[in-house]
Amino acid sequence: MSTENKKTFHILSIDGGGILGLYSAGILSNIEKDFFNGEPLSSHFNLITGTSTGGIIALALATGCHASEIGDFYTRYANRIFPLIRRNKIGLFSNKYSNKQLREGLYEFFGSKKIKDCETHVCIPAINAATCAPLVFKTNNNGSQNRDDECKLVDVALATSAAPTFFPLHHFENYQGLVDGGLWQNNPSLIGLIEALTCFVGEGKAFDDISILSIGNPNSSIKESVDTKSKKSGLLKWKANIISLPMKVNSIGTDYIIKILHRSKSSYLSKYERIECGSLTNDCSTLKLDSADKHSLAKLMELSHQDYNNKKVALTDFFKEEN
Repeated sequence: MSTENKKTFHILSIDGGGILGLYSAGILSNIEKDFFNGEPLSSHFNLITGTSTGGIIALALATGCHASEIGDFYTRYANRIFPLIRRNKIGLFSNKYSNKQLREGLYEFFGSKKIKDCETHVCIPAINAATCAPLVFKTNNNGSQNRDDECKLVDVALATSAAPTFFPLHHFENYQGLVDGGLWQNNPSLIGLIEALTCFVGEGKAFDDISILSIGNPNSSIKESVDTKSKKSGLLKWKANIISLPMKVNSIGTDYIIKILHRSKSSYLSKYERIECGSLTNDCSTLKLDSADKHSLAKLMELSHQDYNNKKVALTDFFKEEN
């Protein structure tokens, strides 16, 4: 392909993080409004990848939903999915929450839609706990990957968001125990990059280079994980951090890897931008994956607007070829 007809493959990546996904939805709603005149993001990205709560957002965007609709969904269902009565339980003998309300909300949102109904390409990480194997649900990206075509979006969303101790394992069709993909790819930017290089970008393919917009959340900014003053390392000490720590480490580590690839100009990666929280005030430092009270939801929206405004100049440069 000639340089005059150079085409960029645009990837949107969305981190996992439970109810902190409201922050991601807020960021994306502002991007949709300011850079795309309110048009759905599915019209402006070639592939959308997301894990856990980011997977739910990715699937919703890929079906043509507006980011603001997704934010409204989180606000309406937050306290039903993460009811206050269970929020301080450890989940020692059973999962902390039922997924009944989440399932009902997802059916309201997706209905009977399947992977094949997505309007743009998707990659949604999960884990098959029965085989200890990483798994990526995806659209038929190379013309022969039709394994997931008939998978209902509700099932894929429940699988990628089934965080251990928080929600039960998800079972559907031949899958006997699917777990949250955040345990291996909480920041799925690398999944998106690999899929782009495999199916879409490079010599003899339709696209010449890649841009990645990666949306994080406050999780990776909350550095307090466990009490490191004591050398003891029992379950009661780790509590929910046994889930959140590997997720945030993965997000930070993947961001580091993608930045190296971008700086080295390798892997056809021409543009990379990540939006996530910087430093947090004391009233935000206790935000957790299930912080679904009204105060926390308001803080998440406030943080999303603040961080979006801080990144607006960088985003203007990132999207300048779109205008």
